[in-house]
Amino acid sequence: MAFEKLLDEIMNTDKHIRYVTVCNMEGKEVQTRIKDGITPLLNEDETKETLHYAASAWKSRNKFAPKIGKGKYVLAVYENLRRLTLPLGTDHMLLVTWGIDGGQADIVERIQNILSGDYTRDW
Repeated sequence: MAFEKLLDEIMNTDKHIRYVTVCNMEGKEVQTRIKDGITPLLNEDETKETLHYAASAWKSRNKFAPKIGKGKYVLAVYENLRRLTLPLGTDHMLLVTWGIDGGQADIVERIQNILSGDYTRDW
């Protein structure tokens, strides 16, 4: 399953977006985009660990979906970046990071608008 068009569109949504990746529900990276000129804050092993953790946490949240509703997204705010995690259907997740100077409400809304478009039929 190719996510190239989706990742490219998200990367072009806001100048503050640094990194976009799709992983499966086991945390295995499927496809990634990193903004030109950006040095990742995490090395390859740390990134793999982060994706695994994000997938595990999302699966844990899904246990409670029948009572609290299906998760729409999680926004983690750190000192050096913001990270948005969203489900892509039932088999994949999208992770997007941007710097602390970006407008998070605008970025979240733009990404949700993109995901509500044509991409959903592919998942």
